[in-house]
Amino acid sequence: MGIFIGGLVAVIVFYILILVIGIVAARRSGHFFTNIDSKEVMLAGRKIGLFVGCFTMTATWVGGGFINGSAEAVVKDGLVWCQAPLGYGIALMFGKFLTN
Repeated sequence: MGIFIGGLVAVIVFYILILVIGIVAARRSGHFFTNIDSKEVMLAGRKIGLFVGCFTMTATWVGGGFINGSAEAVVKDGLVWCQAPLGYGIALMFGKFLTN
């Protein structure tokens, strides 16, 4: 079982293309190598309210891997050994209380 060279080349070309498009867009917008706040980069200058922010964070964290992995852990070992929801909850609390 080896590496599919055609697929590897396609992925590399795709990432290079995305990088080039990003650099060209940044140069055209005039924000290339300027000091931009991290909130400006992540939110593109928009304001996201608490309601939309909570649902966006939930949709980002709770994906197919989380749901399938949690179901597998419960079926295989029982509810006590399904540690992902507890770990995610603790990580969210640390993220909230340790940042500004």
